[in-house]
Amino acid sequence: MGKPKVNLSDFDDMLHFDTEPERAVTDTPAASAKGKVPEPAGILEMDFARMEPFPNHKFKLYEGQQLADMVESIRQFGVLLPIILWHDEDGKYIILSGHNRHNAALLAGLTKGPVIITENLTYDEAVLIVTETNLRQRSFGDMSHSERAYCLAQHYEALKSQGRRNDLLDEIEMLLNPHESRENGTCAQVEHKLKSRDKIGEEYGLSHAKVARYIRLAGLNTKLLEKVDTGEIAFLAAYDLSFIGNADRQSQIAELMESDNYKIDMKKAELLRSYYETGKLNDIATVQILSGEKTRKPKTSKPQPFKVKQAVITKYFTAGQSAREIEDTIDRALALYFENQHISQEQEEQFPDK
Repeated sequence: MGKPKVNLSDFDDMLHFDTEPERAVTDTPAASAKGKVPEPAGILEMDFARMEPFPNHKFKLYEGQQLADMVESIRQFGVLLPIILWHDEDGKYIILSGHNRHNAALLAGLTKGPVIITENLTYDEAVLIVTETNLRQRSFGDMSHSERAYCLAQHYEALKSQGRRNDLLDEIEMLLNPHESRENGTCAQVEHKLKSRDKIGEEYGLSHAKVARYIRLAGLNTKLLEKVDTGEIAFLAAYDLSFIGNADRQSQIAELMESDNYKIDMKKAELLRSYYETGKLNDIATVQILSGEKTRKPKTSKPQPFKVKQAVITKYFTAGQSAREIEDTIDRALALYFENQHISQEQEEQFPDK
């Protein structure tokens, strides 16, 4: 018999509970009936030192005024919303929801606080709770690009593993692999799938295309993602960079940006992606693109356009002459000038001593 699956409606009940008397944790709460998240045995109290952050947790902790406000609130009222923990198979108590509360409580001088403990979760189910709580407890607009990418990618993978909402996941899969979609289906089939974009919008509060782009961004080199957060790399430029599937090449790009202060704009990002997809993105090409050598306009032997000053025009022409007449006169004058120059040059070559 398989493990019970997470039911998010039950998870809602965990987030909106009635206050019960706190007691110290002495034992792990028993799992609930089959098919539901293990029922918490009230609100327990646990030392913060026993709690561990979720592995590879990429949601940034609050900073500045937001952190100061939370610390002050906890000093006055304590931790009001329990921290949700996962008691895993190794016996660790891992934070699923409440990393900021945990951090602020420590800064406020507290050593323990209220918790809810869950058991019998798979890693994918734990990830689903982490991402779901971050999506619900934070405004998506308050998250950095890297947090959004991580959140949606983890959420997507967890749901994919559970085999849920296949219609939405299939559409995201199509958007993640546009080349494969073009090769394996007609344009009409792709267009038909795109008509269901409203379902993605309802699920994530984003267009289906934006969701797919964020999921691709989650695979970017960490240093490149940080540059997306700071605005050094634009979102759409980062999306193009995400198609560079070689981790070493991504690392090289990040290192060159640091060491040589190279910038990446849309044109450079598109060129890097194009070179990678055609197998031409070697070390030399990478440097040439980042330095701007590949994106500079080629030099031409043709003279640049030149506008004759009005003072020169009025010096030799009258107000009644048309632009065409002036242009013809200048053309004939230049022809005569260069003809005379050519004659003078020939005479100098024939009679160098004169």
